[in-house]
Amino acid sequence: MISLISFCDMPWWCVFLSWLLPFLLGLLLGWVLWARFKRMFDKLDSEYREYKLKCSRTEEELKKCHEKNNEHSSNIAILNGRIRECEKELKATAKNSTGGTDILSATAGFVAGKSSGKTKMAGISVDKFAALKDDNLQVVEGIGPKMNEFLNKNGIKTWSDLASADVKDIQALLDKEGNKYRIIDPQTWPAQAALARDRKWDKLIEIQKKLDGGKKEQAKHLTDSKVEKLLIKMGVLKRWENDDLKAIEGIGTKIERLLHDAGIKTWKNLANTPVNKIQDILDKAGKRYALADPGTWPKQAKLAAEGKWSELEEYQDYLKGGREK
Repeated sequence: MISLISFCDMPWWCVFLSWLLPFLLGLLLGWVLWARFKRMFDKLDSEYREYKLKCSRTEEELKKCHEKNNEHSSNIAILNGRIRECEKELKATAKNSTGGTDILSATAGFVAGKSSGKTKMAGISVDKFAALKDDNLQVVEGIGPKMNEFLNKNGIKTWSDLASADVKDIQALLDKEGNKYRIIDPQTWPAQAALARDRKWDKLIEIQKKLDGGKKEQAKHLTDSKVEKLLIKMGVLKRWENDDLKAIEGIGTKIERLLHDAGIKTWKNLANTPVNKIQDILDKAGKRYALADPGTWPKQAKLAAEGKWSELEEYQDYLKGGREK
């Protein structure tokens, strides 16, 4: 027979040990596991705090970078104005050093020195037309890149070539292509090319504003001329959207946003804002705008609001970084 252990026959301390030993073993195992997971938790917590600290430092550095970027953007807008002024002074010096010869007119391609004596044509400085080369047939209203290429392939490569071409001959070239150029009307092309060849830009611009895609029929509404569009596309002329405060010399993207936040969102708003109020807005924005001088901004904005672009350009030519000399 199997004899069973009877706790009743055992001394009390044996019974106590039989319960105590498993308890101690379980307690020891629990402590070992707890210590292990505690070390893991401490390690992860330490890494978390370290990464959190790094993120905090990175955010601070990023904030400083944004502030420096704003400061640099403001300075760039001001320095760009100064660069323009230096360029004007350099051109004036070059003109004086040649005994009064207008270098800009000479480089603009005027024939045999036949300068009209004008510094502007159609409200545009004469020197800006120097960017238009005589092989660019696209100055003619009605001629685009593909037509420019087509005419080149058929021996018409310069304004002089086009000016001397007979309209019937041009039409015959177009007709050979079938319906491809059916809607194109070259009747005004030689006349436009002749004006471009002779650098009569004011007359050419006046005519183009009234043409409808180069056709002889007049457009219902005056539009920008092809010459103006090309100069804008080439970056020689600037076209500002209505109430774009960046049209004001001395104002860049950051300052424009700053003025918008202050409720100054149009040229008229800026024109009617006292200089001391604008200066107060800049001062509150911090030291990064310390170089900005708003003294001429309302006056410039008034000219822009009234559409007096020629006067605005002349005024800006006399400014130095947005400041009056």
